[in-house]
Amino acid sequence: MVSGPIVEAVVDHVGRWSAAKEIDVDAGRPGRAELDADDVVTVLVADDDTGRRLYRWRRLHPLARGADEIWRTTITAVEDGASGRGWLWVEIEVADEPGDRAPRVPFMSVPAVLRGLLPDLACADGLVPVSTEPRWAGPSDLPDLMDYLADESRLGPVYVARQGARDADEFQSWATNVAWEVVGLGHMFLLPAAAEDEFNEMVGPNHAIPEAAIRTYLPGVNLDDPFDPRRHQILGSVRIDRTGPRRLSYILGLSQRDRTLSIPLPDDVQVVDAALTMLEDRIGDEDVLARLPVVATPPVGVAAPAVAAEPIQVLTRRGQHRRLVELLSENDRLRAENDELRGALNGQSHTGAAVAAALDALEQQVQSLRQRLGVDAADWRRLSAS
Repeated sequence: MVSGPIVEAVVDHVGRWSAAKEIDVDAGRPGRAELDADDVVTVLVADDDTGRRLYRWRRLHPLARGADEIWRTTITAVEDGASGRGWLWVEIEVADEPGDRAPRVPFMSVPAVLRGLLPDLACADGLVPVSTEPRWAGPSDLPDLMDYLADESRLGPVYVARQGARDADEFQSWATNVAWEVVGLGHMFLLPAAAEDEFNEMVGPNHAIPEAAIRTYLPGVNLDDPFDPRRHQILGSVRIDRTGPRRLSYILGLSQRDRTLSIPLPDDVQVVDAALTMLEDRIGDEDVLARLPVVATPPVGVAAPAVAAEPIQVLTRRGQHRRLVELLSENDRLRAENDELRGALNGQSHTGAAVAAALDALEQQVQSLRQRLGVDAADWRRLSAS
């Protein structure tokens, strides 16, 4: 949850961030800009029928070939016109279709735009205020920290690290590096030596944190449930001492990314995403660009009526380009074979039947290729023109 002039702040930060990347696109002006054949930026701004302002900035790289390359970056913001409250969603995708090979390292760093944006917004994950750096939780802060642990509405984990005998400044710097890849995904709190025993007494022995360790508390900590401690993993001092802060950051970040992928998006996020996706399909319409459109968002929890339909394979834009590249490559190979065949036939005495048979065999190869890729003649013409 975010308070304040959300969309205005997001547009400002996205504009400066994209300018630093030499993307010459107005972050506040709706439209689609094709920077290159494989680089498209789309900006959407709309009001929904409940009076909220919706904003989305999306950069698409449909021809990203590497398995660990960013394919699509999406920043979505929603702001209520009356209260000014809303939410922010940043998504980085490296795979598009079910058939894509999973990246060797399914890990993308926290984007710089998010690190710069969060301090300018009053953000909270459930009851937990969002911060880009670890925060100290002294004895006077422990009641609030207990509320954060028990909060079932938060999405991200709360990491609590014990200072132990380490110097406070060095511990703060070390913890900042360790939490570097969970900014926006989780929340780290630091226990000074003076608060460690009191914290462990408050949570009890089963939920306590060992000396110089980090414990990950998932949402909805239940101190009365004897099985609950199993959910909250401990990163012990031995592992911490043997591992550098960058590696620890990767361990925490990868674990939370994997967990986030298994958590369903909140209903309101799904509703807004569907509305903006429909608007993106209409971005070329004059009405969308000439005036601020109003999109309908059904009440949260009300599902659209199901419509029975025959299953159909719909190629995404990226899928179309990939298929076109494959078809063109295979077509070039077949043309080379055809030229080689014609060259071999030149100067030799062959009957017309033999030549016809050879060309028929080549045509069958082409037809077989099209059938294997599921592309008919009309699709071929359409892909070639795209």
